[in-house]
Amino acid sequence: MLLGCGNTVLIEETWTWQDQVWSQDDAKQITLEATDTTTVYRMDLQLEHAETYKYQNLYVKTVTRFPSGKEVTSVTSLELAKRGGIWDGKCRCATCRITLPLQQRFTFPELGTYSWTIVPYMRTDSVAGIKRLTVTCTQAEP
Repeated sequence: MLLGCGNTVLIEETWTWQDQVWSQDDAKQITLEATDTTTVYRMDLQLEHAETYKYQNLYVKTVTRFPSGKEVTSVTSLELAKRGGIWDGKCRCATCRITLPLQQRFTFPELGTYSWTIVPYMRTDSVAGIKRLTVTCTQAEP
């Protein structure tokens, strides 16, 4: 499944962690209905993390489930800082916010209900310093 920004918003979902800890057993999921196979979409992820987050990146595992039952799993490294530890995105009041493209241009190959799940995929069971995650799927610009 894919998300992004552009014209028409297909779906947007936000999750917040009051304790700023995202654990591997806390899978986040969105479900959406694909009503055509020709419209081009994009999927973006906006992440808010503490300025004290101790990693340069955040690995996430995503699982896309197609209407036919097919599943596609991928692992992505979300790069949050430049070499030398300078945060990408904007930091203010001890919080950094960055928007990253997950999929820039895609179409739905099947009509029907898709689900998309995301979990942290680090070498630890939980990741401290994660405040908020927003996933947006929008119609791509032509």
